[in-house]
Amino acid sequence: MKKDTVHSLLKIVIILPFISSASFMYPSDAMPNPKHTTSQDKIKEIESKLSQEKQKHKAFSFQEKDILANLSELEKEVAEKKQTIEELRKKIRLSKIEIGKLEDRLANLGKLLKDTEIRMAKRLVVLYKYVRRGYFRILANVNDLSQLWQRTKYLKAIMEQDQRMLSKLADEENRYRNEITQIKEHLVEEEIKNKEEEKRLISMRQYLEKRVIHLMKVHKEKKFYEKAINELQLAALKLRKTLLNIEKKEVYNISRPARFADSKGKLPFPLDGKVIRGDKFLDSKRQEFHKGIFIEGSSDNEIKAIFPGRVDFSGRLKGYGDIVIINHGSRFFTITAHLSQRKKEEGDLVEAGDVIGLASQNNVSKVSRVYFEIRKEGKNLAPLGWLKTR
Repeated sequence: MKKDTVHSLLKIVIILPFISSASFMYPSDAMPNPKHTTSQDKIKEIESKLSQEKQKHKAFSFQEKDILANLSELEKEVAEKKQTIEELRKKIRLSKIEIGKLEDRLANLGKLLKDTEIRMAKRLVVLYKYVRRGYFRILANVNDLSQLWQRTKYLKAIMEQDQRMLSKLADEENRYRNEITQIKEHLVEEEIKNKEEEKRLISMRQYLEKRVIHLMKVHKEKKFYEKAINELQLAALKLRKTLLNIEKKEVYNISRPARFADSKGKLPFPLDGKVIRGDKFLDSKRQEFHKGIFIEGSSDNEIKAIFPGRVDFSGRLKGYGDIVIINHGSRFFTITAHLSQRKKEEGDLVEAGDVIGLASQNNVSKVSRVYFEIRKEGKNLAPLGWLKTR
């Protein structure tokens, strides 16, 4: 609701410069004759479209600002993600190299294990054959006890050497088998880690793509509405110049007993009731767009003009409902919003005390509320400084 209120006030800011430039190129006691309704209707239609396009543009501008406000963090995040992606790629490359080395080592170990098994089998066959025939033949062919003792020592040394060789071959076989088991387990771990890193890499790429696409979409839509606004502004300017040329030909004077500027502190309230400052409804960041007051009344809900003038705008703005803007001369304007009904139309002349509309009323509390502003040359004036103290 607050955002709609802010947007609506911004629309008023857009409308007022057009009004002041078109209506106050004349003395404070003179006003153009409200004729040439066709041109007025065209301007009203174009300005309505312009206002709509500006609201769309503003919405996308806010959206873009929200993104750009975090652009520094986004760029940092993107840089970190890219660095992480590069690190993941490096890890994957190193992991693949390590896997290749492990596979080569595994193949070599398999070959060594096979060779060891073959050597062990051959040695066992030799020992078996030699034990059965060779040892007995050597011992049987001795000539004396001394020779027997020497040959026994020789055979013992051979048997010890064969035992050491067999033990060494068995140790090598066990070591190769253990290393093969460890390498296979390491390979499985590396492959699992590799798959996880690949998934993270894909996820990060998709995330970055979405962020970039979203930002590009916002930029594209903003450009579209900027173009639409420029076209409508050119059309509105052309029609406004045409209308000004027509209005300059027919000017009539209105006798006025006093000027708006001379009535400071003496002007009546548009609605009898309790005054509530507009900034009570908005946070401090939005007060610059909302300088008016709210007036609450419990019974009479008729809204009255506070000074003679001409209705320069009577219509509806989102967030403010029905609104009436009165031109009081010398580039002074009063803005009355949140009306349940408008009693005056654009171009109507009003006097002080004329009913210009009815205030909206709460169905439960039956309290009427109206929003009120005073402006001069597009700048906000403090309403309580101009209204008569009660």
